[in-house]
Amino acid sequence: MKTKQKALRNKSLSASPMKAKELCYIAVMAAIESVVFTSFSFVLYLECITFTIVLFAMCFETKQAVLGAIVFSIVNLSIQGVTPWSMMYCLIYPLYSLFIGISKPFLQKHFWLLCFLCGCLSFLTGQLVQIPFLLISKKITILYILAGLKISCIQGCLSAFCCMICYQPIYTILKKITRSTSYGKIM
Repeated sequence: MKTKQKALRNKSLSASPMKAKELCYIAVMAAIESVVFTSFSFVLYLECITFTIVLFAMCFETKQAVLGAIVFSIVNLSIQGVTPWSMMYCLIYPLYSLFIGISKPFLQKHFWLLCFLCGCLSFLTGQLVQIPFLLISKKITILYILAGLKISCIQGCLSAFCCMICYQPIYTILKKITRSTSYGKIM
């Protein structure tokens, strides 16, 4: 009985080892997300990281997209330091990747819903990062949420618009890259 359990445990641990290609996809996704987050953070109201998270979750396997978002969140945490916002990113973006990845079959058939969802998730990011302030004070949290409401609305609209314009061409390019790398050749 014990040998059977040990064999099952060993089998489950080695059932799906990460391949080098998957690790490379995850590293590249995290690097691109980090560059997008950093470079667009200098432009007021333009928040493209949510669009990037949605794009990767739609283009790659859910496991890869979630792990890419986790690695990005850890890199972001190490660059920005441990702040309430950066800690919330460690929860928000991997959960967004998981949600989009699970909804992928439905969202592939409904492009406009995907754009709307991208805008809603971008709006929610601005609101959800305020949650840690509940530890300090309920009034401060409400003030932060109300003060950030206008900014979050604009960010959500811009992210939805960005998804409408940029999703199809970038998705097509990413799919060509993933197809060509699966056959052992690049471009």
